[in-house]
Amino acid sequence: MIKKIKILLTEDKKINQDIILGLLEDSKFEIDIANNGKEAVEKCKYINYALILMDIDMPIMNGYEATEQIRILDENIPIVALSAHVDSYAIKKSREVGMNEYLSKPIEPKRLYKTFFRYII
Repeated sequence: MIKKIKILLTEDKKINQDIILGLLEDSKFEIDIANNGKEAVEKCKYINYALILMDIDMPIMNGYEATEQIRILDENIPIVALSAHVDSYAIKKSREVGMNEYLSKPIEPKRLYKTFFRYII
């Protein structure tokens, strides 16, 4: 039996969730959704994900704060930042809090899959 690869998509905007789910629909990955950083942290307490896609700008708890808390639970899980803000501060901050990679929106499918291959396949 082949083990399902679980990915957590942390994204507050439904349209962005739908876009990423559409990009991954043929992938055979099992995708969970967290609507904010707090939900992501809670899910990570109970489920072992192969990778987390983490939006930066979210209500309740942003991606930076969520990543810091997830790193306390698991220092090895790959966390990939997703953001429309591509500047040196955001990229540097994402690395400082423990994110492994930074992908800009709109997401380029080739780059997304290369990231998956780098960390989980």
